[in-house]
Amino acid sequence: MSTKLTRESNVVLALANIEKALKNLNLWSNGTNRPDESAFLSQTPFFLDTMSFEQWLEFVLIPRFYQIIRNQDKLPQKVVIHTYAMEIYRGKWQEYKELISSLTEFDKLFEN
Repeated sequence: MSTKLTRESNVVLALANIEKALKNLNLWSNGTNRPDESAFLSQTPFFLDTMSFEQWLEFVLIPRFYQIIRNQDKLPQKVVIHTYAMEIYRGKWQEYKELISSLTEFDKLFEN
């Protein structure tokens, strides 16, 4: 019997690591910092025109991927989030190292 995790299991673990990193940085709001519904209509990548990057992670990225897995929908073929995080946190990489690393590992799940 193989103990190798499925791709979906790896995605769930990676999402948990992103959430943990946000919590360690005191950037996870447990829903208290949810933008109003109009913010979710943004057509801009990462909804950068309507919410902070941390809000996007908490209220868009993480819930969307949990929904994809719950519904057994097809996972995206390519995800690139860590490069945006590196830009957002330019000059603060050491402080945000855990979050950037978690996002890098998440992105790697979608390289093939």
